[in-house]
Order: sequence, then structure tokens, then C-alpha cells
Amino acid sequence: MVKIYGRSAKDVTQLLRESKITVDVVGIGNMGLPVAVAFAKEGAKVIGVRTKQDIVDLINKGECPLINEPEIPELLQKMVKAGKLRATTDGEAAARDSDVIIILVPLLVDNLGREDYSIIRSAIRQIGKGLEKGHLVITSTTMPPGATEKIVRPILEEESGLVAGKDFGLAHSPERLMVGRVIRNLHKFPKIVGGLDKASCEAAAGMYSVFGEVLRTSSLLAAELAKVIEGTFRDFNIAYANLLAKICEPLGVDAWEVIHAANKDTREHCMIHRPSSGVGGHCIPVYPWFLINKAKELGIDATLLRQARHINDTMPQHTVELVIRCLNAQGKPVKGSRIGLLGLSFRSDVKETRFASSLEIRNILREYQPAAILAHDPHFSKDEIRQLGFTPATLTEILGAECVVLIAAHKIYRESLAKLKAVQNRLIDTTNLLPDALWKIGKIQLQ
Repeated sequence: MVKIYGRSAKDVTQLLRESKITVDVVGIGNMGLPVAVAFAKEGAKVIGVRTKQDIVDLINKGECPLINEPEIPELLQKMVKAGKLRATTDGEAAARDSDVIIILVPLLVDNLGREDYSIIRSAIRQIGKGLEKGHLVITSTTMPPGATEKIVRPILEEESGLVAGKDFGLAHSPERLMVGRVIRNLHKFPKIVGGLDKASCEAAAGMYSVFGEVLRTSSLLAAELAKVIEGTFRDFNIAYANLLAKICEPLGVDAWEVIHAANKDTREHCMIHRPSSGVGGHCIPVYPWFLINKAKELGIDATLLRQARHINDTMPQHTVELVIRCLNAQGKPVKGSRIGLLGLSFRSDVKETRFASSLEIRNILREYQPAAILAHDPHFSKDEIRQLGFTPATLTEILGAECVVLIAAHKIYRESLAKLKAVQNRLIDTTNLLPDALWKIGKIQLQ
């Protein structure tokens, strides 16, 4: 074992490049696996931890469980074959056999926006049992400000009998990544690092400098806040775009055109995001609650952020209202009609339905008793589509429905523009893939 805590950033970087550092990435999922592969590529020996044995077995065969994550399948196979990366379900042993431990397990929230630390607490207890002097622990999961010191630190110290800031280092470096773009983002965006003390911050900075620029903050709290406010800004900005879309529709104006005009060459003072059928994924719908809950704890009014969440949460309902208007324009009710959804993922070209608007649109549509809610998504099997509560259908069958809703502009749909345009009088475009569509969020037919 190499004692990382207390070393200079330069020394840590050199040791990693020389393959003298073993990194334990706890939570090798959508974000953690690409990060594990990236560290292995840069020279580290990597142990990835995940609770699902079938996924661990798959990874140890060099097979990638992720879909549409550029570079990762090839790199994973290469790193496993070279003996640079392996996976395990034994979190305690992985921690003991490593020099640096990076925590990337998910932090969930319930329907009321309250944090659920159960998965994180379980992972930390395993890490603590294998923790030794000189280790460096880095939380990379995006968490509420203060969580690394108030939640993570006590468990690590309790389980290990060691003291953070004396026996081992503790730092936070939030992941600034997006599904489908992890490797690109890892090298594109500066890594933010904050430590319990200067030595922790320096060692963590040395780890991440292999990917490019590192921005050191003055504390754990500052590093945690940086990512939370970044995600909350995006949620608030999207809410503004969605509000603009609702205003533009009855005015007969195209919100997408207006936003494009306002943003044109003015990024320093105007950078409005795009409207949508709802905000999905594991990040943006969650992070604002960290700030809202912290504001409440501090006695600060966060109504502004709550309202933004409300606007984005109501966009699936708004999308259904457009479906109703589109059908009514054809002289048809929702009841007894076939509604087809194109794309179930929360974003184009990824396989992820966490907080996806398609699921809430499904729930709302059911209340109107349609004949069927058909769905097509190239990233999901027919069985998976059924399990999500839809009737699987081909693209041709979807386009034959009484109303079609384009939710995620996957590549297959971008390559089928002629087919989509042919049914645009009964198609709701939530992505602006068809700028001249008769029905889309932000622009509709006035009657």
C-alpha cells in the first residue's frame, strides 16, 4: 500500500502514472464504471465495487453493461485484459487492497425530496472496515452541502477507529458528468476538489490532474455546494424555458425561435436552456432538493427553487394537454384513441428512464382511457417496454397511431425525418427535431 494522504499533488500524479496507486471505485454504474476505466487508462490499478454479482461477472469478462457510452466498451475490455481493472462485490476487501477510495454510489430522494442515505451508509461502512492509515477517501457522489463531514466522516471513523485529517485523508470532488458523454466530460470540465484539510485537498488534486485542470476550493463545503448549485441552475433555467414555452403557445409564437434569437452571441448575459416535456435523469430533478432542504434548515425562503421544480414537474401534464388538443383538432377524443410515444429515455441516445417524462405522461394518459399507449425506443427490448407499462410497437405502428409524441430524439428518429414530417399534423414534438411541426412544446396551432 502507498500512503497517499500527506503527499504532494505532484507526487500523487507521478505515482498514479507509474501504476503504483490502486484506486477503489465504489459504485461502478453509469458514472462509476467510466471513471474506473479512465483511471485505469491513465495508469492506476483499479478495483470496482458493485453489489450485483451478474454485473461484476460481466465486467470481469471485459464486457460492458453500459449502452451508448463512447470509448468505454473498448477501453474496458483492454483494461481488464491487461489486468488493470477488476470488479468485486466485496467492498471491505477492495478498500483494504487500495490506496485511494472514490465513492460514486447514488444518493436517492423520496417523493417529497428528502434524502435517502441508505445506500451510501451501507457502502461507507464496508469502506470503513477496510480503511487503513494513509488512505485517501474521496466522495464523488453529489450530496447536500455538509454531507461528507456530517454523514461520511463519522461512519468511516467509527468503523475504522481512525481519525480523518490525521490518519487518513477525506476530500470531495463532485462528478461533473453526463450519461453518454462521461469520458468527454471528464477531460473537458475542470475537476473541482475540496478537502477536510489541505493535505486531503492536495492528494485529491493529484489524483484528478491526470484528466486535466483541477480547481481547488477552500473546503469540503465549497466543493459540495459548487456541484449542487450548478445542477440547480440548470433546473431553474429549464423551468424558465418551459414557462416561456407556455407563454408563447397562446401567442402563436415559436418559443424555440425566440430563445435562439435571445441567446444568439450573448452567452455572457443570456443563455436560456430549451423547453422539454419534463426534466429527467438522476441529477437535475434531485439536486435542487439538496439546496431547498438546506435553505429550510437555515430558515431561508427557497420558494423560487420550489416553483422551478413545480414548473418542470408539470410539463408531462402540459404535454398530455397538447395531445388532447391535437386529437380534438382531428375531431377525436383521447378515449379509444391509440397514443404512440417515440423515445422513453429522459434524453436522446441514452438508456435511462429515471424521472423520465415518458413515465408520468403514461400515468396521466391512462386516466383518459386510450385504446392503447404504444411505445418505441431502440434502446429497450419489447419485454423492457412492457415492464415500463407500455405496449411495444414498431416505428411504423407508432406512426399509424391517432397521436404521436416525440419525447427523445434518438438517432433513429433523426434519420427518419421524412416519416415524421408525413404525420406532423398528429405529432407532438417535445424536442424541436421538427422546427416546422404543427404541434410542439412552445408552438401550437391556434384555433
